Amino acid sequence: MLTIEKLSKNLAGRLLLEQADLMVHPGERVGLIGPNGTGKTTLLRMIIGEMDGDGGTIRMRGGIRTGLLRQEILSTNHSLLEETLAGNEELMQLRREQTTIQAQLLTATSQSDHESLSLRMGEIDSRLTSLQAYSAEGRAAVILTGLGFSPEDLERPLLSFSGGWRMRAQLARLLFARPDLLLLDEPTNHLDMETATWLENHLKKNTGSQAIIIVSHDRSFLNRTTNVTVELENGRLTRYAGPFDAWLEQKAMNLQSLEKSATVMSRKREELECFIRRFRAKATKARQVQSRVKALERMEPVAQAGPTLRPPKIRFPTPPSCAMEVVKSRNLGKSYDGKTIFSGANLELQRGQKIGLVGVNGSGKSTLLKLIAGELSADAGTITLGDRVRMARFAQHALERLKPEQTVLESAASAAPEHFGDTALRTLLGGLLFSGEAVQTRVINLSGGERVRLALAHLFLSGANLLLLDEPANHLDMAARAALEEALTAYPGAVILVTHDRDLMETTCDGLWVVSNGTVVAWDGNLESYLAQAVREEGNSANPTPSPTPPSTRDPREIRRLTAQIRDRLRQETLNSRKQLEKLEKQITALESERATLQAKLADPNAYTADSRMDLKETVTRVGLLEQELKTAMTDWETLSLEIESRESEAEQALAQIRADLSQ
Repeated sequence: MLTIEKLSKNLAGRLLLEQADLMVHPGERVGLIGPNGTGKTTLLRMIIGEMDGDGGTIRMRGGIRTGLLRQEILSTNHSLLEETLAGNEELMQLRREQTTIQAQLLTATSQSDHESLSLRMGEIDSRLTSLQAYSAEGRAAVILTGLGFSPEDLERPLLSFSGGWRMRAQLARLLFARPDLLLLDEPTNHLDMETATWLENHLKKNTGSQAIIIVSHDRSFLNRTTNVTVELENGRLTRYAGPFDAWLEQKAMNLQSLEKSATVMSRKREELECFIRRFRAKATKARQVQSRVKALERMEPVAQAGPTLRPPKIRFPTPPSCAMEVVKSRNLGKSYDGKTIFSGANLELQRGQKIGLVGVNGSGKSTLLKLIAGELSADAGTITLGDRVRMARFAQHALERLKPEQTVLESAASAAPEHFGDTALRTLLGGLLFSGEAVQTRVINLSGGERVRLALAHLFLSGANLLLLDEPANHLDMAARAALEEALTAYPGAVILVTHDRDLMETTCDGLWVVSNGTVVAWDGNLESYLAQAVREEGNSANPTPSPTPPSTRDPREIRRLTAQIRDRLRQETLNSRKQLEKLEKQITALESERATLQAKLADPNAYTADSRMDLKETVTRVGLLEQELKTAMTDWETLSLEIESRESEAEQALAQIRADLSQ
């Protein structure tokens, strides 16, 4: 479908592509990865013909339709539905022509004109049928609803929406058009996690010949939507089978292979150079010397392994201790312009607890953070902070507080506590990927992602024991996101996190608060179970509630009975598996203990004397058997554990439904 050969591109004095090659086949979903600034967006623009290369070729199969999701905002007075339908230009052109011909048929005077117009009308009807024109509005509405728009939004002018929602409209337009080659540049940037999950499911349903290339820093999104990974590095495009995590494994293996090859080649080169130096002056060795000189000239340099894929570890000051109860709200409520955002919120955050705040855009997540931070006043109820709680909040306005004239090091030092040394400061900045001379860069010259990292450094240096984080991963590439993930995981204070980065939330948070349908509740389950219930089938609303189906009006006693019934069924269904699991755990412990004893015996020099030969043979044989038995036992243990987890997840969803009923 797409063939790139020997493609080169220089932009503003930087070499982005050098003799790059790539093939993309029909039906493939490709993740295009690489650090910020390597040229990924430039490559997408070259594929659709907006930019030319300095050398090489880009070829596509004849008749291929392409579509690119740009980081630009649509501006038009058309309705949302009209703008979405306009994504299919052929459909709209045929409809306009159909309307024109219908009017012409009413005024046609000659028989020949009437026949000609009727013939063309038949051709248009046939083509519109093949384009499924008569279900176009319904299909467009399904996509728009999946992306978070309400049925009432469909007739609203596009200009009446905010920039983020207009970006969603542009995505809807592309998905409806269904080009043969779909190019998505950061498609989740303006999506909440629930809508991003809907988009994942929509893209995974692509079983036809449509090919997709996705540029994204969202590792979880790439893992769930792609089956090929292409890395743009040092101007070259390297293709790997599988999604991002598969690339990570293959990359690590390639680096090991490169290191081994470099070592072998270096040793061989040294041997050749040593022979040449030693015998260069001897006439009897002239032929052998000349042969080795030529062999040395023919040796190609081995590519050196690049830098480690794992960023440095961030170390930041340990926050001061505080009360066990960090945040507590009772019947908390907030309204804007007479509209209730949420009410009756009863929440508790404990010391060291990390909470993920989830809910669709506009549900009130940022409002709740502002209430906790004291930036807004509640309209009902109370919210209190515990004794000695020191709070710091990160939002996009945190970047505006950075002083443009300061260097990175000076800016971080201005936020550091007393006695925080220069070495510790540089170590923290290194963990946030500011190393070497980068710490001397002035704030005014930093990119958006670099400013976010510096603002996060201020946050970590603040000495807060409660962090309120509103989309901290925006504008960060994968290396920076990994550094943030590691920092928050190690942070001993309490955290409330709003993010559409699923990996960041799953790794960091140990609980969820759901903002939905005018309330905030603690979710008794994991992120996967929440998203499974939050995301609707195509055509249903993307504004979910924690309940997968409309709640019933059950009697509280019946609800308690059903809850006990579900728990009892779970206990009965997993009873045998738990017994087997307990038996396997004891078996594994015994096998590991015996292996340790025999390994200690093998470490004794006396085990290798002539008199101990037979005993040594038996010991080695037994260790080998133990390894096999352990492997089998561990495999059985993992299988049983997954089976139990699956049963627990099913029960968890059923219990969540009952709790939702009880809350009504």
